[in-house]
Amino acid sequence: MVRKSLSLVLLLSACSDEPEEPVVPAALIIDRKSFDFGEWEAGKSSAEQLFTVRNASPANVESVSVSVEGSDSFSLASSTCEKYLAAGMECEVRVRFAPRLGGTHSARLKVAGAPSVEQTELQGTGFAWVDVSSMPPGTRVMAGDDSFTCTQPCKQAVRKAEVTLYAGPEGFPTWGAACASAPRDGCRLRLDASKSVALEAWTPLYQWEVRRSRPPVTVAPLANGSIVVLDALGVTALDSAGQERWSLPMNDYKMAVTSDGYISLVRYDGPVSQYDSNGRIRWTYTPSESMYPGRTVADGLGNTYVLGVKVNSDATQTLKLVALSREGVELWSASISEAPFNYSSGLGVVADGSSVYVAGSAFNREAPPPANPVFVKNFIQKLTPAGVVLWTKEVNWVQVSFAHTGEMISIVNLVSPPGGVMSWWMDPEGNVLWNAQTPTGEGPGVADTYVFASNAGAAPRLLFGGHELLPGTETYGRGWFADMGDRSKLVRGSVTYIDSPNGNGAWVSSLAYTSSARHVVVGGGFGSSADTAEGFIRLYDARTLTMER
Repeated sequence: MVRKSLSLVLLLSACSDEPEEPVVPAALIIDRKSFDFGEWEAGKSSAEQLFTVRNASPANVESVSVSVEGSDSFSLASSTCEKYLAAGMECEVRVRFAPRLGGTHSARLKVAGAPSVEQTELQGTGFAWVDVSSMPPGTRVMAGDDSFTCTQPCKQAVRKAEVTLYAGPEGFPTWGAACASAPRDGCRLRLDASKSVALEAWTPLYQWEVRRSRPPVTVAPLANGSIVVLDALGVTALDSAGQERWSLPMNDYKMAVTSDGYISLVRYDGPVSQYDSNGRIRWTYTPSESMYPGRTVADGLGNTYVLGVKVNSDATQTLKLVALSREGVELWSASISEAPFNYSSGLGVVADGSSVYVAGSAFNREAPPPANPVFVKNFIQKLTPAGVVLWTKEVNWVQVSFAHTGEMISIVNLVSPPGGVMSWWMDPEGNVLWNAQTPTGEGPGVADTYVFASNAGAAPRLLFGGHELLPGTETYGRGWFADMGDRSKLVRGSVTYIDSPNGNGAWVSSLAYTSSARHVVVGGGFGSSADTAEGFIRLYDARTLTMER
């Protein structure tokens, strides 16, 4: 036997020319790079999908594991890939897709245990049925993303985690219990399963509309729920449903409604007549001297105040203020003259009759008629209940509206389309609390009317109404009205726009709260103030002033 020393064996081995075989690292391969489970209803499970994991190396893998990462809508149903996997051998994994919400879901099937591993991209889409089970006639239900609209009960597949439904036309919907509240009175649904929803009720923005041949000059509520309308043809009383109760043909009158529901009408040449809520005359007052009334208001005690112009023998003009009791008896009168020519621009009274306010403009005569008068000033006077002037203040504004508290507002229209306003709010002593304007170019439009809340129990708020100005044309755009703030600041509330059914523009000429303050009476015309095709009166839900749009 030949024996070799250990040193010789090591030497021969070190000098051998034969290369060593490389060590191949273990590799775990999944049979698919990606898989799409397709569409499945949220809250339900797909069929299980089989994936095969193979040890594609000559080396054994001592510890194999699989997992799904990225979405809890995918899960392992079963697996034989547990710990040891011999070289060239396979194990199986079954994966289930059960979308928890609508929408696209993705995850990764991962295998671990070897230096070289692969993963499979998983994808699936969840959907939910949105079943609009009922809705009032004439309404529609729309998805917030415009993906569908139902004009009758319908069932739609939605592939999103959440959807918001809205009702139309614009109004105040009542949704079923499946809905969570959403902005703009929407119905928000979380689509973790198919949902059934009902539009249980719908209240329109306005309860009724009455068309007139002329736009209203003044609208005013009565305590019995009726609404009195003054236009160029006369006075009409409408009941709470918009039906005509009575009418009085009249031309060129001014109107005020007392707190106890009597209607004082002032004729263009001075006489004042008062009617009850049924249109029956109570009394008539004829002034002792000729005057041309321009304004009339009433206090909370039932008294009526009339402000007019008296032309004197020397052709100058004096303002005359007359206070009448609820029985039509003259309580007092006062003459107001700040210059040879005086014109009225506002009349107000505190609800309890404790103060009366007059706004006007004064002019001097430059030369004998017909030369134009020369402007002197705009002014406001505060008077006692007996007609004694407490103070006179020169102001920069012209037209003035007064609240039942004695606070006052004046505006100037901004005519850069679509139009806006600049406003001043004054306290009962004529001190400016704020002046502000709407942002240029942002609307809502020019103001054709502005009033305070007529509910004497509420803090004064501003209601503006008017029309949009269209660029480069004298044609009116949409009519509009809105709450525009209070004594703290000018702030544009929710704007309600009014379209003409004839496409010829619209405008708002008169506004008032009903006595209950649950509705807003809106009067206006279609066309323009210079070329009115038709007038209208609408009774709007007061929530219109605060709704989100």
